[in-house]
Amino acid sequence: MDQRYIKCHYKTTHTDGEYVLYWMQHTQRFADNHALIAAIKAANSLDLPLKVVFNIVNDYPEGTARHYHFMLEGLQSLNEKLYNHGIDFNVTTGAFLDNLKPFIDDAAMLYIDKGYTRYLRQIRQTVIDYAKNQDCTTFEVESEVIVPVESASSKCEYAARTIRPKLLKLKDDFLHLYDTPKLKNKKANKASQLNHAIETLIKPLNIDHTVKKTIYFKGGEDEALKQLDAFIENGLNTYHESNDPSKDLTSKISPYLHFGMISPVRVYLAISDMEERMNTEAVDNYLEQLLIRRELAFNFVTYCEGYDTFDSMTDQWAYETMEIHLGDKRDYLYTEADYLNLKTHDPYFNAAMKEMMVTGYMHNYMRMYWGKKIIEWSPSYEEAYTLMLTLNNRFFLDGRDPNSYAGVAWCFGRHDHGWKDRDVFGKLRYMNANGLKRKFDIDAYVTRINQLKE
Repeated sequence: MDQRYIKCHYKTTHTDGEYVLYWMQHTQRFADNHALIAAIKAANSLDLPLKVVFNIVNDYPEGTARHYHFMLEGLQSLNEKLYNHGIDFNVTTGAFLDNLKPFIDDAAMLYIDKGYTRYLRQIRQTVIDYAKNQDCTTFEVESEVIVPVESASSKCEYAARTIRPKLLKLKDDFLHLYDTPKLKNKKANKASQLNHAIETLIKPLNIDHTVKKTIYFKGGEDEALKQLDAFIENGLNTYHESNDPSKDLTSKISPYLHFGMISPVRVYLAISDMEERMNTEAVDNYLEQLLIRRELAFNFVTYCEGYDTFDSMTDQWAYETMEIHLGDKRDYLYTEADYLNLKTHDPYFNAAMKEMMVTGYMHNYMRMYWGKKIIEWSPSYEEAYTLMLTLNNRFFLDGRDPNSYAGVAWCFGRHDHGWKDRDVFGKLRYMNANGLKRKFDIDAYVTRINQLKE
């Protein structure tokens, strides 16, 4: 495995301890898990068992029953896989550091998943600091991008065109899958918490219980692979037409990528293997989204300190044009309640809202339209940004994700360029209902969404 995926935060000469510890959080899968692979190799070299810990945060910021249900479905499946491979799996509930301390105290080494968003980075740093004070060798391992973020670039990239050549130059170094080695010293227990019904596990948590689980996605590594296979079989060949909301041609793999249930390397290789058998434009379009656009978002949250704050999430030209047009007359002003009750005058926006609230997903093109309409119908740009991010993180299964933060910021000019100046939007990119009707059979999209089962 390429060592650029692995960062040593602290190293000591002794290897005293009862086991090697892997704190799993971001990468919720068995296969293609670089941290798990590295931890097993370390355990084998020390002839120690491996202990894996996953901590359920009882008050994760903006967490909902929908997010937790999807995640726990995956953890229940993972529980069985780890046990069958002789790996001790432990699931705890509560504060990260409080629950991890006793495991770290008896560990010979600690491996952790790399975190990208601010909350996850801060939590990891507290754990790393504690492990260092305990004189425990600690490694942070990256599994959720193809090219490690810091290998791809050392700065916040301006746009896809600036990061693309860097990623394309390096990608072949990292487009490899690695078998998970067998653990020699087996000492397995299943995570007992996961034997309970998911609803029982979720009920006492201090989260938003009003956003219910979705019947349109089931969590887990095996489900992610099924979704990938279904997309290759039924959608990939026409992916170059996927901007059309009426055709429902998107892959719907983003929730699984968000929870680390499938490796982006595996997805890339599976799609690229189809290039000679399927429409080349379709394959290339998908790989552009997976590698360039997705990893541009990871670059954004890594190097833009204020990636989730209105005053610092976009470029200077965008702030200047918004300042000029802040006082422009808005023909419509809607509230969050209007959106949640589907009470706008725009049937296409209402359909997009319904898709998000019912399924936990929204067609990619409609996400852009949805964001632009919230800008148009809000009394200020900052209020639009705050509401957009709130709805995004609350309802989407892939919310609270680098792609989410980059996507919302894109609506305000990030990773874009200036366009023709117009009322309200200034030089921000503009989208309207007439454009939807001109390009697509958009009423077919509305019909499809109205048939969704809640």
